[in-house]
Amino acid sequence: MSLTVDIFEEPMVYQLTFDLDIRKWATMDAEVKKAVSSGWESIKYLNDAGTALSDDIRKLPDDCGGIYLFLLKPDLLPQTHRYIMYIGRAHRATSFSLRKRCRTYISDDRPKVHRMIKRWGKDLYLYYLPIKGTDDFIDKIERELNRVIIPPCNTQIPDYYVLPGTNMF
Repeated sequence: MSLTVDIFEEPMVYQLTFDLDIRKWATMDAEVKKAVSSGWESIKYLNDAGTALSDDIRKLPDDCGGIYLFLLKPDLLPQTHRYIMYIGRAHRATSFSLRKRCRTYISDDRPKVHRMIKRWGKDLYLYYLPIKGTDDFIDKIERELNRVIIPPCNTQIPDYYVLPGTNMF
């Protein structure tokens, strides 16, 4: 039995495009910048085998909402080689919290999120910022961070415009 391997396909499977717009970095809302300047905590998202949630997921607060981001930290250059892959938010509702929201990503079926967990899960860390403020403020922080950072696995980026497709014929 022979095995055919496409040496050009594999690198493309793991390829992501990062949009770095330095002009946006300087326009970050001052209130948001102050709110996100401290208080972040982190856990390794999946277990070492990359097959289940890390037991550390229990450390996330279950009594408030907040902001979270998935950070890819390959151990190539310790403490220096990092990529923000996704930014999200959790509202505090009677049946929801930061912990409950973050647990759902392991079974998320959105293509970019699913690919992020499947391909890079062993090196994904969850950074989270508990926020006891209003849902409107949590929304504002998430929107502003996505607008300025433009994470590759988020699909809804404020102020991000993609030209619509045009039929050639």
